[in-house]
Amino acid sequence: MFHRNERASKTYTTEIIASIIREEAKGRFESRTAIPGHVQQGGTPSPMDRVRAVRLAVKCIQFLESNKKAPKEVFRDPSTSTVIGIRGAGVVFTSIEDLREAETDWDSRRPIKAFWLDYRDLVDTLSGRSGTPAG
Repeated sequence: MFHRNERASKTYTTEIIASIIREEAKGRFESRTAIPGHVQQGGTPSPMDRVRAVRLAVKCIQFLESNKKAPKEVFRDPSTSTVIGIRGAGVVFTSIEDLREAETDWDSRRPIKAFWLDYRDLVDTLSGRSGTPAG
């Protein structure tokens, strides 16, 4: 996933760079683009959005550099199929296999373990969704 500042080169676009990387990968991995403003659902990206985008991009490049394998090896290795995310203060990769089997409550479409689940009753009460009257 690639992010680009709105003042970036008009010639060397994000799409061109992603295409070059996709071509050089020779089928070992996919390359896609993202626009921070679209990810945050509109507006000008904040400094924090830009820092997060850079952190994610750096981590993706490190991941690609550490997985220099032949295409057949990549397809056989489940650790190369991952999702990037932020856990605590760190940028981490989680394998699709782990997400599917151990970390996702598919019926509720949320993580099995999430810090905010402990606050669900409080959030429901504050938002007026509580099934029991306050008092």
